[in-house]
Amino acid sequence: MNKLFLLILALLVTANFVIAQNQSTPQAGNLTVQITGIQNSSGDIKIGLFNSETSFNGKEEKFKGITVKADNDKIIWSLADIQYGYYAIKVFHDEDQDDQVDTKLGIPTEGFGFSNNPSIFLGAPSYDKAKFLFNADSMTVEIKLINF
Repeated sequence: MNKLFLLILALLVTANFVIAQNQSTPQAGNLTVQITGIQNSSGDIKIGLFNSETSFNGKEEKFKGITVKADNDKIIWSLADIQYGYYAIKVFHDEDQDDQVDTKLGIPTEGFGFSNNPSIFLGAPSYDKAKFLFNADSMTVEIKLINF
């Protein structure tokens, strides 16, 4: 009887340890960002990955970012071990490499885009319109640049 009790107790402690370990280990996967609609190969494509509304709105540093040489076809950015959660992406084609979206009368003259490819009306979309849930071993987000 004593041995049976000790065996059951040991199994319960082990099961609780395994469950607690699985719950505390955040899940992660591989995220691929594919940018299309690039009109020319001048300058750079700047991509930012944001993990909060405050970073998306420029009040905090972006979560991850990259600058790559523009390509007429498409750009693919692969990120490994990204924790599951909500993210949003901003992209712009910095044709003159001045690190800002150029405008004329308030209208962007360089291509730009956001995750979820939301409709653009009088300014950038909100974080809620651009955010997406990343919760897979592998996921691809496609963004088509808007060019006015």
